[in-house]
Amino acid sequence: MKKDIPRITETKQIDRYLTKLRSSIDNNTFDELTSYRYSKNSVVAMTKDWHLFNEFCVHSHYPSLPASVATIKAFFEREQQTRKYSTLKRYAVTISLIHYLFEFKDPIKSREVGLLLEKIRVLGVDSVSETQALTQEHLKQLRLILGCSQSPKDIRDMAIYSVMFECALKRRDLRQLSRTNIQLNEYGDCFVEIEGAVYQLSNESSTILLRWLELTPCSTVFTGIDRHGNIKDNELNDSSIFRILRQASDILDLPFEVKFSSQSCRVGAVKKLAQDGLKIKEIQEFGRWASPAMPLQYSGKRTLSEKEKAKFKDDNNYD
Repeated sequence: MKKDIPRITETKQIDRYLTKLRSSIDNNTFDELTSYRYSKNSVVAMTKDWHLFNEFCVHSHYPSLPASVATIKAFFEREQQTRKYSTLKRYAVTISLIHYLFEFKDPIKSREVGLLLEKIRVLGVDSVSETQALTQEHLKQLRLILGCSQSPKDIRDMAIYSVMFECALKRRDLRQLSRTNIQLNEYGDCFVEIEGAVYQLSNESSTILLRWLELTPCSTVFTGIDRHGNIKDNELNDSSIFRILRQASDILDLPFEVKFSSQSCRVGAVKKLAQDGLKIKEIQEFGRWASPAMPLQYSGKRTLSEKEKAKFKDDNNYD
């Protein structure tokens, strides 16, 4: 994970970076700090992870650098209430890396933190619930309910459900989707280009997407809408996407335990492709996964999925 990154040894650099890390380091500075050894997505993820940890320390009046074993334990004990073990491991990697760069004693390597993480892992093996899939049947029901609505929000949300499901979109894909990624043929069919892969939308999804594109003046396809129904030009963030998917559960009046999340369309896409007879490798390529780990998990093959995840060790870059 450290990728032979040189440590920070020059006094002025140390002071500059520590000030940034203890306040609000940005992606570019984090990239510079780690000698440009990581991909853009990894830098964004690690910066976000560090912000979360540092904010916890600030609010709890603990120093984040160097952090004590007690601070790390308190942080993980709080986060385990809402985060999966794999996410906590990712946090641990980021915190460990930062301490390594400044030659601080690494609290992550302590026996106490190791035992706590192992306890969380064991407790989570049987308690982790699968992400609820938004299926093709759910999509049909949503179209029946929202299909005739003239509300910009309903039209946008229905287009989001449709495109996320039929293209197996990640949140990042949805946020960054631009008009230049969408093509229309002479028959009115929409084609969506994601990372070099092209997806043809169904007639129903093409129709609802075109309705939305006629409403929005923005170059970014999916943007915010204020409480008055005005279309804004701001890119959707992860929280907004989560709320839009969660609202679909309420629209369908599903039981309390059946709640959609940001990954629900992606999971639903995997289940449909598996039912259609596609092999895991084909599903992996369709969804643009780095490894077959998540397609295996979403299709119910958890043991094989865990074996694939183990190949990535602490990197967690299998999605």
